[in-house]
Amino acid sequence: MPSRIQTGRKPAALKSRDFLAEVVELTQMQLPDGLRDVQVVGPVFSLVKLHYGDPAVHYEVWLQRRAGLVEVGLHFEGAPDANARQLAALSRHAEEIVDSLGPTVELEQWTASWTRVHEHLRMEALDEDLLLVVSQRLAAFVRVLEPMVRAGR
Repeated sequence: MPSRIQTGRKPAALKSRDFLAEVVELTQMQLPDGLRDVQVVGPVFSLVKLHYGDPAVHYEVWLQRRAGLVEVGLHFEGAPDANARQLAALSRHAEEIVDSLGPTVELEQWTASWTRVHEHLRMEALDEDLLLVVSQRLAAFVRVLEPMVRAGR
């Protein structure tokens, strides 16, 4: 993460693009060697996606400013039947997922064809405190879920 000069004042909020780029950088630093080779799409507007070769299966950070939320999650946005299979496979591990990631994590059929495992975090400002929380949560999602996704392939 780029260093910031400490002036005793609260740092200014980051721009969305800078915030998301730093989330990716910090997340990669928190991942074990076998998971650092993630491919990145974005940041584009209010989101960034990370994947391991299949962009339809990706980890996502989505800034929802109007709602005051940040979504952190694993999205399945490929063929509807493949998405349903992935969600069903992860659902068999729902208790382990919730035990590892916490009770705010939801596994769901999101749209008619897309599925996801996600949580929402409150967003007051895009500051360094939120940056650390989001990168820690995203890294946790990858560490817990990616081995399950790979085992399901």
